[in-house]
Amino acid sequence: MFFKQLDSGKYRYFEKYFDEKRNKWRQVTVTLKSKSRVAQSEAKNRLARKIEQSKKVPTANELQKQIVQNKTVQEIYEEWIVIRKQDVKPASFVAEQISLRGFIEKFSKYKVSEVRTADIQSYLMELDIANSTRKNRRIYIRILFRYAENIGYIDSNPADKVVLPKVRLEIETLERANEKFLSKEEMSSVLIFCKSYKKDIRYTLAMEFIFLTGCRFGEFASIRYQDIDFKNKLLRIDHTLEYRVAKYDDRVIQTPKTVGSIRTISLSNRCLEIIDYFQKNCLDDKFVFVNAVGGIFRQPVFYKFICDNCQKVLGSERKYGIHLLRHSHVSLLVELGVPIKAIMERVGHRDESITLRIYSHISGTIKNEISQKLNQINL
Repeated sequence: MFFKQLDSGKYRYFEKYFDEKRNKWRQVTVTLKSKSRVAQSEAKNRLARKIEQSKKVPTANELQKQIVQNKTVQEIYEEWIVIRKQDVKPASFVAEQISLRGFIEKFSKYKVSEVRTADIQSYLMELDIANSTRKNRRIYIRILFRYAENIGYIDSNPADKVVLPKVRLEIETLERANEKFLSKEEMSSVLIFCKSYKKDIRYTLAMEFIFLTGCRFGEFASIRYQDIDFKNKLLRIDHTLEYRVAKYDDRVIQTPKTVGSIRTISLSNRCLEIIDYFQKNCLDDKFVFVNAVGGIFRQPVFYKFICDNCQKVLGSERKYGIHLLRHSHVSLLVELGVPIKAIMERVGHRDESITLRIYSHISGTIKNEISQKLNQINL
C-alpha cells in the first residue's frame, strides 16, 4: 500500500493486486483526511474489502455463462424451431412439433442445464405409446438438445444416454407384419369387385396403379404428363405433392423426402393403359391423376375408398390403406424374384435395412418354390 497527499489536503491510499480471472494487474483506492497510523490501518482494511468485492464482480464470460445457464427449455425450443423450420420439409416439421409438444409442455420452465438423462428417460417411459413411437420421440428430443449443445448452452446432450427397451418381435407382431400387403389374387378380387359394382373408376384405377408401381401417395398425386416418357415406358419421380401443410388445390410441389426417393421407374403396359384412360378422359392438362371434378386426389377420400372396398371383399380383420398398396408392390417384386437392390431403387429406399425390415415376409408362393427346388436336389 502507498499514499499521496492531494491538493485538498486529504490523502489517497493505493493498493495493487493481480486479478486472476482477468489475468491482469488492477488497482483500488480510498481517500481519507489523515495519514496517521489509525488512518493507514483504516485505509488498509477498506482497500482489502474493495479488492475482495472486485474479485466477486463477474467477468463478461461469466455473465454470459450465467445467462446461458438460466436459459429455459422453452427459450431454447423457440430458438431451435426457427432454424429447424428451414432444415426440414413442412410436413416433417409439423410432425416433429406434434411429437415434441408433450415434452415441451412438461419441461418448458426447466433450465436447459438442469435437464438430466434420467428426467428424459422417465418422461419417455411414462408415455402410454408403442416402443417404436417412444424411440422416435427420443430422436426428436435428442435433436433439440443437440442444438443446445452445439450452441454452447450445455456441455453434453442428456438424451444421448437414454436407455429404452428393445422392440421385441413377438409371434403376433410378425403375423401382423405379414398382413401388411395384398397378394396378386387379393388385389385382383378387389379390382373385380370395384368394376362389377361400378365403383369410382378413377379411384379404382389409381389403386391399381400404386399396386403396380409402389409410389407413395404424394408421389402418385403429383405425377404430371411431362414426367412420363411414353416412348420408353418410363416414369420420372423427382417431386412430391405437399398436402399435409398446404392445401390440395394449391398444388404445392416439393422435392422428395430423401435423395434416394428421386428415381426413374419402368412402367408396365397396364400402367400405360391406366394413364391412357386418364388422358382420354382428361380433366386437367398438367396432372394425370385427378378426381371426377378435375381436382387433386384427397388422401382421406382415397384412403376411405381403399378401406371400404377391401373390407367388403377381404374382411375387416386387417387394416387397409394407401401405403398397404406400396407394401404390396414390394411383395410382388419379391415373388417375381427381383433382387433387393433393384427393389430399393424402384421404391426409393436408400437404406437396405429399411426394405429388409419392412418387407421381411415370405409369401406362400415363394415357400412352395423353395420346397420344389429343394426336392430336386439329390446328394
